[in-house]
Amino acid sequence: MNRLSKKWLSSDSGFTQVLGAMILKGRWGLTLLLLVMVALSLLSLHNWQNAAFLSASSCLTSIYGFISTALRSSWYWLVLLTLLMFLVIGVCNTMTNIYSLRKNETGITWCQIMILIFVGIWLIGLLCIIKIQKESGYFIIFGVLGTLMTWIFQDTIKGVVAFVHLRLNHLLYIDDWIQVPKLNVDGEVKRITLTTVTIYNWDTTTSSIPTSVLHNDHFINLQRMTSGKTYGRQMLKTFILDTGGFHPLTAEEIESLKQKKEVKAYLLDEDFKVGELNAHLFRLYVFHWLMNHPYVSQEPRLVVRWLEQKETGLPLQIYGFIMEGGVLAYEWQQSQIIEHIVEALDWFGLQLYQRPSSHDVSNLTEKVLMSRKEETL
Repeated sequence: MNRLSKKWLSSDSGFTQVLGAMILKGRWGLTLLLLVMVALSLLSLHNWQNAAFLSASSCLTSIYGFISTALRSSWYWLVLLTLLMFLVIGVCNTMTNIYSLRKNETGITWCQIMILIFVGIWLIGLLCIIKIQKESGYFIIFGVLGTLMTWIFQDTIKGVVAFVHLRLNHLLYIDDWIQVPKLNVDGEVKRITLTTVTIYNWDTTTSSIPTSVLHNDHFINLQRMTSGKTYGRQMLKTFILDTGGFHPLTAEEIESLKQKKEVKAYLLDEDFKVGELNAHLFRLYVFHWLMNHPYVSQEPRLVVRWLEQKETGLPLQIYGFIMEGGVLAYEWQQSQIIEHIVEALDWFGLQLYQRPSSHDVSNLTEKVLMSRKEETL
């Protein structure tokens, strides 16, 4: 039975897949019981009491009487509805797993809608079968139970609302790259249900978060950027320069810069002026170099600017967009840009600020001692 179920589940036919889910291991007994009860319900629509085969056997007559009595009981129909609801939920959950693997968003949505529909049918059937009235004791009991269940399953109810919101507004799909900063979640969506969203994080861990979190709290969907449907992925980097190296350029320094092909390719002759601040010329070089970079977009903005002076130095900020949105490609291009800017600092006589370490202090002390020793000699 289990082998047949797996074979049907792997089929491309939706009807065959549903049959496979119904006879899945641990569920085929429920399916068989439900089919028997439905068959008895259909037989109850006909009057078999005067049939010849019943009158020929007192045993069959007794069985018929027992079934007829059971079918007239409201609890029979309540059990039938309950079994049907659990079977539908089980089948829909199995189908959701299959549709998640196949990235069938429409199938996932309809499976979750079917769960909602049959839960609603069960609730309506429960009210109709028991026939709750204000005068009956059931009214008070179900009122208290309803309040208690609403409080217990409030997160589930919120999840249903969130699922509908996300689907109607096309905010989340399978394989979308999302970030939930509050929960430290960063990875790809692999499964979406009424109550939970399963994410495979980049650190190879798995997170299962309530669907309501994506409706109530802030989350970021980076899929459009990764798929190349935007200008690219934002790059925002700040380099703190040591202002002790800021000085006007001399004629010799200007000539030295002109000898470098990298600098000459991105700066005009009128940019090279004796007495021009080296930090200003460096900022112009970085801006024009990024403008001509094959993987840096000039839209929606490309900014190279000085930020407010700090006690550690003057920050130079680069704000742009790298066209490669994939994790590996983006990080590779960003690293190459940072390395080139750090390398170019020395061309203009600039350096990054770095708080002195014990190694720096030790070297300085050694140099001072060597200097004094030479003076003594």
